[in-house]
Formats: sequence, structure tokens, C-alpha cells
Amino acid sequence: MHNIQQYSGDSSSEDDDTNNVVASSKDSPKSDLLPSSKKLLRVEAATTEEPVEDDPTKHQGRVRSFAHERGIWASYVYVDYNDVEPLNDLQQQIIDKASKDLRLHNITAFVENIRNAVSGFKRFTVLPSNIAIYVNEEQTRTFLAVKIAETSFVSLEQLVDALDGCMREYKLPVFYQERSFHVSILWTLGNQREKLERVLPELDELFNAIYEEEYCDMNVNVKRLHLKCGNKFYDFGLV
Repeated sequence: MHNIQQYSGDSSSEDDDTNNVVASSKDSPKSDLLPSSKKLLRVEAATTEEPVEDDPTKHQGRVRSFAHERGIWASYVYVDYNDVEPLNDLQQQIIDKASKDLRLHNITAFVENIRNAVSGFKRFTVLPSNIAIYVNEEQTRTFLAVKIAETSFVSLEQLVDALDGCMREYKLPVFYQERSFHVSILWTLGNQREKLERVLPELDELFNAIYEEEYCDMNVNVKRLHLKCGNKFYDFGLV
């Protein structure tokens, strides 16, 4: 099995600008004091954006679900689960929306649509249930997660229904019809379901022992929802 990973931010890098050095000699023709108007007005072909190639080695082996395209931002809505002390190994968020792509010029209106859609929702409590294993559609990553108890489903289902309405307005795919709310803890590359299922009873036993001891601290009162669009973050308070 590949090394199990915690969640971390995507790393990126930019190429350093390279300055061209021009040597001169007595045999070189004399340069003009000012560049010609053609040079001043010339648009370099290099300014055209080149296609971005996906390099999994720069992202802990992860592979994009859809190709990079300028002006389209991957977006999702989530509940923050990071500040729960007994579950400080749990990473990132309850996945209540799958990643979506949104064009840059639509983001402001999309954010306002979501704000209006969730404005009347009351705060609710999320309770964990048991350990579960998930594999993404591309079979490129396997996730170890804690499922959310069915007693928390009513509020989550209503929120997802409201968010699906926003998605339809922009002709974007809605959330999965067979919904499975969970908190992702760890991930590894490839489809490792079979190997993890062998130790699932042991993992469940460990989870139950922690939950029995830290019951109150592991239940989360959801007061805000969060939206991530590319590298921009927004949050919406519940009443």
C-alpha cells in the first residue's frame, strides 16, 4: 500500500524570470538610444498561456478529476471539522458537495446565490457514527473516513437540496443521489479498499473506544458553512 497521507495544501511553483545579457564589442553595430516603435508595441508570443500539464509528483501523487482550464475554479461547500480536539487527526471537512468547476465571471453571483439559499437555515449538530472506506470515481485515491450518524442527516439533506438548486442555475452537476456524509481522515493512492477492509473491525474498535471516552467533544455544533472557490474562501452564518 502506498504511504497513507494527511491532507495538505496543493503546492505550486513559478519559474524565475531570466534576464538576457547582451555583450558588445567594437565590431558590433551601434544601438539606438531608444527602441523602435515596433519593439515598443510588439506583443510577445510568449504572453499566450501555454497548456498546463498535470504533474502528480508535485501533489503527493494526486491526479486531477478534470483538466486545468484558465478561468474555471474548482468549488465546494463544506462544514469545518478541524477544531475538534479529540479528532485532531481528522482532516479538512465533511464532504457535502463534490468538487465542481465554476467560471471566474460567475463566482460573485454564485456566492450570493448560496448565501441566499442557506440564509434561513438553523444551526445543527453533527454526530459521528463509524469508520468507512471510500474510493474516488477515478480509482486513484482511497479515503479512510468517519461516517456521520443518520440523526444528523435531516439538516444535511436539506442543505444539499438547497445547494443543488444553486448548481442547477449554473448548469452544473448536482451532488450524488446516494448521499453518504462523512469526515475524511486519511488518504492513500490507488484503490486500497480490499486491504483496508481486512483491518476495518480493528479500526472500528479503536474509533468506538475514543468516541465512548470523548463523546461530547466529538459532536460538533455547526454554526457556519464554508465555500472554497479556487483559492478564495467564503463563509455563511446559520441562524
